[in-house]
Amino acid sequence: MIAALAYSVCALALVSMGWGLVTAVLDKPPGKAQLLYAAGLEVVVLVQSVIALVRLGAGFRPVELATTIGYLVGIVVLLPVAWLWANSERTRFSGVVLAVAAAAVAAMTFRLLVLWVAR
Repeated sequence: MIAALAYSVCALALVSMGWGLVTAVLDKPPGKAQLLYAAGLEVVVLVQSVIALVRLGAGFRPVELATTIGYLVGIVVLLPVAWLWANSERTRFSGVVLAVAAAAVAAMTFRLLVLWVAR
């Protein structure tokens, strides 16, 4: 895992979280730009996860291997589920769904980074 990439994921996820909360407060559903931003965030998350899985395959062992693998799988699955939900149910609460998913991605990514460097 690359620390700069992990911090970038956290920052991008926090922006997505803020955007989701703003749309919910304004009583608007997420727009196309917000959904595209979430998709872009997922691409960055996928890049990070692939890099981490390659490093794991090469023999790197973090402190808690099972937890690390669980987080890597979780962050890859979380955003697409939230995106599908937000895209299919076009209400103000769709922004909240995206915000919660983005907050979880930021928290899980930071925890992954802690596990990775604690080795």
